[in-house]
Amino acid sequence: MNGIIDLREIAPDTWQAKYQGNYGVYTIKISTDGKRRSKFSCSCPSDYYPCKHIAMVEEAIAEQIAINKKLKKTGGLTVKELLKGLSRDELCDFIIRQAQYNSDLHNAITLEFTPRAANSKGNKYSPVIRKALQSVYVSDEINYEYEQIALDVLDQWFDKAWECVDKKQYAEAILICKACIEEFAAWLNDIDEDITYCLDPEYQSVPFEILEASLEHADKKELFAYCRSEQKKKKYAGTDIYDYFHRLLMDLAVSVDPDAFIALQDELLAGVADIGSHEAETILRRKINFYKQLGQPKKAWDIIEANIRIESFRREMVEKKIAEKKFVEAKKFINDYITGTEGDRRQSYHGNWNELLLDIAQKENDIPAIRKLSYEFLSEHFSEKYFGIYKAAFNSAEWAEEMEKLLCHYGKNKKHFSDFVAQLLAAENAAERLMDYVEKYLSLDYLDEYHRVFATAFPEKTLELFRNALNTYAENNVGRSHYEYILKLLKKMSRIKGGEKTAADLAADFKTRYKNRKAMHEVLKQFV
Repeated sequence: MNGIIDLREIAPDTWQAKYQGNYGVYTIKISTDGKRRSKFSCSCPSDYYPCKHIAMVEEAIAEQIAINKKLKKTGGLTVKELLKGLSRDELCDFIIRQAQYNSDLHNAITLEFTPRAANSKGNKYSPVIRKALQSVYVSDEINYEYEQIALDVLDQWFDKAWECVDKKQYAEAILICKACIEEFAAWLNDIDEDITYCLDPEYQSVPFEILEASLEHADKKELFAYCRSEQKKKKYAGTDIYDYFHRLLMDLAVSVDPDAFIALQDELLAGVADIGSHEAETILRRKINFYKQLGQPKKAWDIIEANIRIESFRREMVEKKIAEKKFVEAKKFINDYITGTEGDRRQSYHGNWNELLLDIAQKENDIPAIRKLSYEFLSEHFSEKYFGIYKAAFNSAEWAEEMEKLLCHYGKNKKHFSDFVAQLLAAENAAERLMDYVEKYLSLDYLDEYHRVFATAFPEKTLELFRNALNTYAENNVGRSHYEYILKLLKKMSRIKGGEKTAADLAADFKTRYKNRKAMHEVLKQFV
């Protein structure tokens, strides 16, 4: 059964919950500023933001806070009073014994007191974070397609590093980040590859965000040397960490050693067999961005001009030519690329280039080209943008015939409703034709989507269609969600001319006809 299976306050005003959902156990974290939610996350696969679990956990947090306040009033010995009579040795012995078996207590102690430890040889945080990651348990029951794994230990150390930045303890923040980067990469290399797909990308990016925030107060030469040395290690290959090292190197190199950064990129480029590959593009893009950062745009542009076999660079070249109104040159660059990639399945889609060719055709007022290119987009699916361009390329007499051709193209399969046909009729404001088309394939979804186009001109017919569709829907669907949909459409009916009485009569009829559907009666009470 779905629901919250664990809820605890892991830090002041920071709560963590475990929720058993449809696709596994989700981790929800919510931080507040004492009153309102300030930060939250959930590992569920929902596309909604925020997802429904955030509100559920917030409600549970409010209940737990109320319970805690009530318990405080009941009296009894507090922890402070219980510990007051203990000796230092007794207290230390108790904490050490408990920390062996309580990972939460162990992590709390290391988070609080590792920063106070004297710097030993190496990074004092590395063994602590390594041990914590090694103790992470990943269930065999995890749903790799939907579920996201939360690494609480890293989240806590990231919070600690940010806390150090806030306190201006930049050296400690940098040490924590280095340990997180190194140990997480090593841990990634040891786990099942499938698990990596369930990890939030932020586990790789956040340490570098913290390092960037600490940059002005860091020993830049030392950090530059660290990044150069570290990024060569095999454990970073295939991870985003490798690219993050180069981004940080770029920011550091501006003031530390620009030539060293360029030399490093040239060395990497020399090892790439295919200069047109994505790997080569990534390296060249780093050089381009670096030259721009140095205020040397010509050097950046020289790299683009020398590597126009790479699609993104060629596109920049074309856009520059268009801006300069050198349309002939721009079209040659585009057509040469399309011709050169014919037969290459990886480059079979030329929509981006056709977009640029259409832009040029409009600037040149090349009507045949405008018609051809905009139709290529429209033939795949209806788009108001390309429809407007296409229609503008015909006079009114020509358009009447052309629209019928387009309708015929979209309506090839006459057994099924076509959204493209409906969208075209709606764009043309062909109210009666659209109403007849919706009636032919009558369903509430289509009616709900398109009735706005014809309801004003044909209110009686629209209400009749609603009544017929709702009768069929109510007869075939049971459940509160369906009743709420019926309620929603009854409200829409009531906003159509003459619809108040029709909708009210239909609601009354449903209550009589389905007198045993209690949930329906409860929902329809909301219809006024």
